[in-house]
Amino acid sequence: MKSILPVRPKLPTPTKIAVLLLIVAAFFLPSPFVILSPGTPQNILGSAITISGAKTYPTTGKLSVTSVMVTDPDSYITGFDVLYGWFDKNRAVLPRAEIYPKGESTAQSIKNGAAEMSSSQSDATAAALSYLGYQSTSKLVIVEVNEKSNAYKSLLALDQVISIDDKTFNSQPDIIDFLDKKTPGDLVSIKVLRSGTEIVSKQIKLSARDDGSAFIGINIEQKFVFPIDVKIKLAETGGPSGGLIFALGVIEKLTPNDLINSRNIAGTGTITSEGKVGPIGGIAEKIIGAKRDGVKIFLTPTQNCSDIKDQSQLTNSGGSGEMKIVPVATLTEAISVLNLPGNGKYPSCGVIS
Repeated sequence: MKSILPVRPKLPTPTKIAVLLLIVAAFFLPSPFVILSPGTPQNILGSAITISGAKTYPTTGKLSVTSVMVTDPDSYITGFDVLYGWFDKNRAVLPRAEIYPKGESTAQSIKNGAAEMSSSQSDATAAALSYLGYQSTSKLVIVEVNEKSNAYKSLLALDQVISIDDKTFNSQPDIIDFLDKKTPGDLVSIKVLRSGTEIVSKQIKLSARDDGSAFIGINIEQKFVFPIDVKIKLAETGGPSGGLIFALGVIEKLTPNDLINSRNIAGTGTITSEGKVGPIGGIAEKIIGAKRDGVKIFLTPTQNCSDIKDQSQLTNSGGSGEMKIVPVATLTEAISVLNLPGNGKYPSCGVIS
């Protein structure tokens, strides 16, 4: 009986060349990903915050906003870049759609980031002054109308929102919560103040987002009138994630009590005008950037605790070279943390398996 030896299949030479070319092309053709890497913390206790109309006090130490460097939506990211990003522990690779809306250009991204930063600074100032007992007033103003929505041309930029379905609102998140109970196609009645004198009422059919939720099609900003003048200016940073640190910086400059007390402190988190701290993206990269800068206390939104996977990031023992990562849900909680003694018991995200 003859034994049958296995035969190794042979690919034709043209096929081998085609496969090789496809592999090579995969490394150099553009891919639908973005790469995140740690940014350098920026201390805001220098000239970033200027205040007039109230007494200010000297500060010590560093209070820094943390950031993430992310490739812009028009960047040419190759398969090689993605592979390198996967192997680099200090970088993260994410689908572009998770960071940028479909079709958004670099110019539009910069514009949106600047608008979010401006709104964040305004909310941070409102939260800080409210904490300190100052009284401020505000109004909800339309800053942009979506051309693809049913609100286009019916509502205008600079219209002040008075009510929706005869309900008044204090902030844009309140309006979003109200609309979450609606469905696309529903009619809502919107009353606005136009040009500061004319009251206009419009019925708008709600449009649908890609996820099926309903929206009016207007971008609203809460415009405050503050009793003192606070200006916040930070270069090369956009988005809303610096809100918590901005609020702490304003409080630090307006109070004789030295919260920072010569320490190196940093953090991240959005903030509402009522002082609620919200989650952000890129927490791992921000922690890495803070560690590199020698930060000793890092304030993180409580809702980001589940995003901190590496247990070595959670140490709260406070030894030499270590960094305490402290979760906070409100501005008041953050101030309480900064008032703790060095050997005090700090809140912790807990053990994450």
